[in-house]
Amino acid sequence: MAKSKFQHVKITGLSVIVPKKEICIYDEAQYYDNNIKKIERMHKIVGFNKRHVVEEGITASDLCIKASELLFKEMNIDIDSIDALIYVVQRPDHSSPATAYYIHNKLNLPISCIAFDIRQGCPGWVYGLNVAHSMIESGAYKKILLLAGDTPSIGVDPSDRNVAPVFGDGGSATLLEYSDKINESFFNISVYSDGYEAIIKPASGFRLQLHYDERDKELLNPIEKKSGGTNRLVDLYMDGLAVFDFTMNHVPENICDLMKYANISNQKVDYLMLHQANKQIIQTLSSKLGFSDEKAPWKSFEELGNQSITSIPVAIAYNISNELHNKQMKLLCSGFGNGLAVASALLNFNNVYCSGIKFYEAHKGYLSRQEYIEHWKEKIGNK
Repeated sequence: MAKSKFQHVKITGLSVIVPKKEICIYDEAQYYDNNIKKIERMHKIVGFNKRHVVEEGITASDLCIKASELLFKEMNIDIDSIDALIYVVQRPDHSSPATAYYIHNKLNLPISCIAFDIRQGCPGWVYGLNVAHSMIESGAYKKILLLAGDTPSIGVDPSDRNVAPVFGDGGSATLLEYSDKINESFFNISVYSDGYEAIIKPASGFRLQLHYDERDKELLNPIEKKSGGTNRLVDLYMDGLAVFDFTMNHVPENICDLMKYANISNQKVDYLMLHQANKQIIQTLSSKLGFSDEKAPWKSFEELGNQSITSIPVAIAYNISNELHNKQMKLLCSGFGNGLAVASALLNFNNVYCSGIKFYEAHKGYLSRQEYIEHWKEKIGNK
C-alpha cells in the first residue's frame, strides 16, 4: 500500500458550491409504486432524501470556478501567488484539452501557474491532496489550488432506483500552502484494479465509441437484467454487491493501516470524514472502525446526495464549517469507489477558512448550452 508523510503543507481554505435545483425522494413516488412506506424505509435505512443536481449546460468546472471565486474573495487571495491549478474530475468538459486550462482562463490565473486534470472518481479529492502535498513538499511550489468537482446526476435514468436517488452534484476549491512550521499529514492509497469493471460506463470513451450509425444500436439498446430493469452500454453500470464487499473489507483495512502508520488512536481524531456513499455504509464503516456516530457524520448525504469526488469536502463544509475557523482539528478522510480504490488521509486543519455550503450562481463568462453552440458555430464558420 502506498503510504506517505508530509511535514510542510497546510490547508488554508475550503469552499463548496452545490446547485440550487433540489429533487426529493418523496416527489418520486411513482418509482416506488406510490408506496410511501417503501420510501420511508429507504429513507430510514439508506438515507435517501434530497439531492441537488445541475441544470442542463452546467458542468463540474462551472461549480469549481464559482467555488474558486468565492475562496479568492473571502480569503483576499492574490491570484498571481498561485503556482498550480489541479482539477480532479470524472466528467471533463471536453476529451481534449484538459478542462484545467479552461478554468485557468476563466480565473485569469498567471501564465506561470501550471494547470492539469486528474481523472478520478470517488477517491479523487484525497488523490488530489496527495499530489498537491507532494508538489509543495518538493519545494517547487508554494501555493496550489485544488479543485474537485463532479456531476454524477447527468445522464442517469431516473427510473433506476439503484443509481438515481444516490447522486447529487457539487464543486469544491481547496487552497494548500507551504508551511515553515511542522504540520504533519499522512496518506494511504490502495488500488484493487480487479474491480475495474464494478463501477463503469462501458460506452463512454474510445474503447466503445459512438459512431452515429447502425453500429450504435448495440450501445443504445436496453439490456434486460436478471435482477429486473435494464441497462444500456452508455449507462452507468454498478455491481452493487462487489462494491459493497470491497467497501466493507478493504476500506477499514486501509484506514487502520493509515492510523498505525501515523501512530494515532481513535480518541485523537476529531472526525472521520468518509465518502458520502450512503447512510448505511457510513454507519457500518464507522462502527467497524470504532468511531461513534457523532464522529462520522452522514447528514450531507441525506440533504445533498452523494457528490462522488466532492463528497468529502461537502461533508466537511456541511457538518463542521463553523468549528474550523478557530480550532485545530485532526480529520481522518477516506474516499473509495471506482477503480476500485481507497484513498485515506490524516490531516491537520488549523484555523482553516471554510465557506459552508453555498449555492451556484453563474460565474463571469458562463455560457448556456445554446450560447456555447452559437459560440462554436461562429468560431468555426469564420475560419
